[in-house]
Amino acid sequence: MKRKYIRYSKGWLYVLFHSGMELMLHVFFKKIMYHNRGGVPGAKPVILAANHPTAFVDPLMLCLFLDPPLYNMTRGDIFKKTFFRKLLEQFNMFPVFRVRDGYSQRGRNDEVFEFCIERLKTNHTVTIYVEGEHHLSKELKPIQKGIARIAFGAYERYQQDDLQIIPAACNYWKGDSPRDTAYINIGTPIYVRDYWADYQENPGQAVLKLCADIEKALLPYTYHIEDQLFVTTAERLLTLLRNRKPFSLWPSVTYKNTRFFEEKALLDAFNQLETTQKESLEQQSREYFEALDKAGLQDEALMRPAAAAFSQKAALLLTALPALFGYLTVWPLYKFAQRFTANKIKKPEFKTSVYIGVAGLLGHLYLLIFLLAAFFVGNPYAIAAAILLPLFWWFAFIWRDWWRISRAASKALHHPQRAELLAQRTSIHLPSL
Repeated sequence: MKRKYIRYSKGWLYVLFHSGMELMLHVFFKKIMYHNRGGVPGAKPVILAANHPTAFVDPLMLCLFLDPPLYNMTRGDIFKKTFFRKLLEQFNMFPVFRVRDGYSQRGRNDEVFEFCIERLKTNHTVTIYVEGEHHLSKELKPIQKGIARIAFGAYERYQQDDLQIIPAACNYWKGDSPRDTAYINIGTPIYVRDYWADYQENPGQAVLKLCADIEKALLPYTYHIEDQLFVTTAERLLTLLRNRKPFSLWPSVTYKNTRFFEEKALLDAFNQLETTQKESLEQQSREYFEALDKAGLQDEALMRPAAAAFSQKAALLLTALPALFGYLTVWPLYKFAQRFTANKIKKPEFKTSVYIGVAGLLGHLYLLIFLLAAFFVGNPYAIAAAILLPLFWWFAFIWRDWWRISRAASKALHHPQRAELLAQRTSIHLPSL
């Protein structure tokens, strides 16, 4: 969020926790890549049309790194209690009441639509999760009509020619575990004014057309496997593609996302294959990964012999102390968030959301305790260490990733089946357009 747009945020907690939650994403994710980050203008009436793989991480990814503050549509059942409603409103969240959640009062959603329209009138950005549900399956589900009704309602009332709908796609390698990789893609705007004549002539058809065009605009930026029977096969092929060219762990956030479009091209090509071709790839990839498991190896380690080099091990040894300091100080917070999530959360779509929420909220308090203790002691080295503590935490997780791949690569480099496995891997031809 750019500083000049802070005044567009009505929620003070949204602004207060911005920097801390951004740091939490740097720690939690191995890599975050953005495409067209500047594609969402500030001080304009914008509706972000977003997919929704996770419950809370998608809003974070969009809110923390895009220029204007966002207002996020959230399922209405968590707004039932007054305390949580007031708290969530300070994070710029507003409810949507769905029939599937037990709501039957249309008037309540009329209030939500009114809220969105008034936010758009004052040139705010409203995020609507257009699938109507969150899911980790790599597919784009049908677009719900609510976004079109809000768009046409806002245009009918205020005739804003710059009212626009912008596709925003959140994609994750896994979506339910720490040290994941995320691809966030912003598409090109769709202007509501271009559909207004159709709406005046036939509102129902105009709504359907706009929803279809939103889906068409969002699809190129979203993982989509058409035949969900072959999800595992597609995931294996993505793994093979990714490990051909491993990315650097630094910087953890980048604003160039060619990686996603390589993976998207593979999935598009896979979708076009005949069923027999998909079955052949399923068998080949399954046999290869089963052989890896039997040998106790990882595909990434097999493809990264350089990670086993002496220079890598020497660098790990030289940087072990700051990594150890970071890991020991963050360990209580890390373990508490991990166990809390494992014990309380069953649905995978909620795991990363709760993990980051618990660690993020408690992390601010946790860091404050360290800072107060350091200032109480008065030692300048202790104060400096406390101030830099988030950087030590971040480095500890990078070091651990580095150490794990170095060990795995050393094992793979000297494994007697290495050549055989590489040959088996090469025999799997990835589909291409």
